[in-house]
Amino acid sequence: MSYLDPLTHLEAITILAIIFLLSIKFKFVDVGGVTASFVVGYVIYVFGGRNYFLALIAFYLVSVVFTKIRVRKVREVENKESGIRGWRNVVANGITATIAAIASGLSGEEKIFYAAYLGALSSAFADTLATEIGLLYPKMPRLITSMRKVKPGTPGAVTTLGYLGGLIGMTILALISSTIDRKFTLHEVFAIIFSSGLVGMTVDSLLGATVQAKYRCRICGKKTESPIHCGLRAEQVEGIEYINTHTVNFVATVIGAVTASIVTTFLTTTR
Repeated sequence: MSYLDPLTHLEAITILAIIFLLSIKFKFVDVGGVTASFVVGYVIYVFGGRNYFLALIAFYLVSVVFTKIRVRKVREVENKESGIRGWRNVVANGITATIAAIASGLSGEEKIFYAAYLGALSSAFADTLATEIGLLYPKMPRLITSMRKVKPGTPGAVTTLGYLGGLIGMTILALISSTIDRKFTLHEVFAIIFSSGLVGMTVDSLLGATVQAKYRCRICGKKTESPIHCGLRAEQVEGIEYINTHTVNFVATVIGAVTASIVTTFLTTTR
C-alpha cells in the first residue's frame, strides 16, 4: 500500500515540485492550473504508484507540447489563443482518473480500476490531441451531428486530422502503458485504450455540438463558448446554460472509464 509509505509522499512532492516549477516557467499552466495539477498528480502518485503517474505525465507533457505548437501556428481561434491551462481544465480532465487511482489503491481490484484509469486518461488524451492537431487543419471543419462546415474551434467540430491526432494520443498512451506495466497483454492494452479513447472523444464532440452552451458577444458579435466576452455578459444562443466545455470534458472521461471497464470485463471473461 504505497499511500501508507512516507517515502512515497516525499517522492511525489519532490517530483511534482520540479515538474510544476518548470510548467510555470514555460507557461504551460496558470497558478490555479499548477495548484490543481499538483493535487491531481500527488493523489495519483500516492494511491496509484509510479506506473499510474508515468502515464499521466506522458499525457501532460505531450499535450502541452502540441498545444504550444498549435498556438504558434494558429493564434486566432476563439477561446483557444493562449494555450495556458487553468484549474477547471485540469479538474475536468483529471478528476475521473484521480478517483480511479484512489479506488485502485484502496481496493484489491487493482486491474479493473487501472483499466478505468487508462480509459479516463485515454479519453482526455485523445480529445486534447484531436483538438490541438485538428485546429491545424487548413480547411473548415464539420459539425459532427450534421456534417455542415463550421468555424475552427466550434464545439462539436471534427476533422480527419483531428481524429488522427486522437489516434496519436491513444497510441502513445498504449505504448507507454504496455511498457511500464504488465497487468494486461499488449493487445489488451490497445483494445482498452483505443475503445475508450474513440468513444470518449466522440462523446465529447457530440455533447459539444448538442447540449454545450454557446453564446454570442453583444459587442463584437462573435460566437463563443464563454458567457463573458469583451468584458460583458454574452447572449446565450444554443445549448444548456450550465453545460460548458469543462462539463463536457468530465462526462467524456467518465464514459471513457466506463467503456474501458466494460472492455476489460469482456476480455477477462473470454480468455
